[in-house]
Amino acid sequence: MEGKKYRALNQDCQAVSEVIGQVLMVAIVVLAFSSIALTVFSDEGAINPPHVPRTDLQESIQGNTVQIFHSGGEAIDLKDIKIILSVDGEQEEFEMSDSNIYGHTVTVFDPKGEGLSPNDVFTLGDFIEITPSSVDIKNASSIDLYFVHTASKQVIKKAML
Repeated sequence: MEGKKYRALNQDCQAVSEVIGQVLMVAIVVLAFSSIALTVFSDEGAINPPHVPRTDLQESIQGNTVQIFHSGGEAIDLKDIKIILSVDGEQEEFEMSDSNIYGHTVTVFDPKGEGLSPNDVFTLGDFIEITPSSVDIKNASSIDLYFVHTASKQVIKKAML
């Protein structure tokens, strides 16, 4: 009796091994295609982050005027620059596209001292002068400056003056 059971079990094993082999092959193919699809869709489907310019800036205070010098790195479109001054807790924002906003004077000069238009670029040797009208920079105890690239919404430089 036991011989008959053994033969019956032995005959069914060949079909089982073929089925397991096919299942394993299907699993390998599915994993391969899913990993390829994941790679393709993650590269093309992802939003490319905006370019953040790498720029070296130097800041100084002359009386009631803040000067920001471009001392190296990439050029930046003036329309993409926002400067935020925090003077003793009071925050003021300056857009380079607006040359005279709410009594504040924002002027951009090239290395020769000639003024630049808002459509120009801020490049090596250029400097920005900001003269705020509502705060007194000379007598301030703390001044923080944020140089923001508005196209990428990133702070390029944070300085304590």
